[in-house]
Amino acid sequence: MILRTLQLRVPVHTRDFASVLIAEESHDPFRVLVVTILSQNCTDVAAVKAYRRLDERIGVAPHLLARAQSRMIASSIRVAGLHHQKAKALRELALLISSNYDGDLVQILREPLEQARKELQELPKVGPKTADVLLGVWGIPTISVDTHVSRVTKRLGLTSSGSKYNETRSDLMTLFKKVDYPRVPILFMAHGRRYCKARRPLCSACPIQRLCPYPVKTKEIGRSTPKKARYG
Repeated sequence: MILRTLQLRVPVHTRDFASVLIAEESHDPFRVLVVTILSQNCTDVAAVKAYRRLDERIGVAPHLLARAQSRMIASSIRVAGLHHQKAKALRELALLISSNYDGDLVQILREPLEQARKELQELPKVGPKTADVLLGVWGIPTISVDTHVSRVTKRLGLTSSGSKYNETRSDLMTLFKKVDYPRVPILFMAHGRRYCKARRPLCSACPIQRLCPYPVKTKEIGRSTPKKARYG
């Protein structure tokens, strides 16, 4: 019920999700990983701008970034913020993938899920969320959890209020069917950006308000006990 309602009521545009956009354009896991790293601590719009600039000036490929100067990379991705740290990480990433995987990230993505997650997280600037984003857009059954997904999941009561990344991910993967995994982060992110905002959630306009036990909303619209959420 939650996913079905969100899909009907919450607009989703590929351009609003950097990793999905670049995956559809390039079908190249390295490019997807680069734009996902660029999106850390910044908006998807800024990440795509930085990615385009990097591609124009240097090229987004392991052998090109590996031999580029860090200051040139940093200058190209400035709009994404933390450009010096990200430039260093991207160059190190390119060097590692060139030397250890012959420039081909698909070698990692062919591994079983947890092994692939482990190997990806050994790369510079790749944590669990970044790994899951890449795996998810590549069609491997996992769910990535960003701040919006975490907030929406907790407010819906689908995980405990104090759950950390892996617990939230595990709870979502238990509640939803594998066929729905690609939709969960996209729809929850879109919902979090549009309605379920961090400081002032738009509860009165929320399309799934009757499925949500979030207390601020319950008080706001004067309801008593919310209906039990259905997940599909």
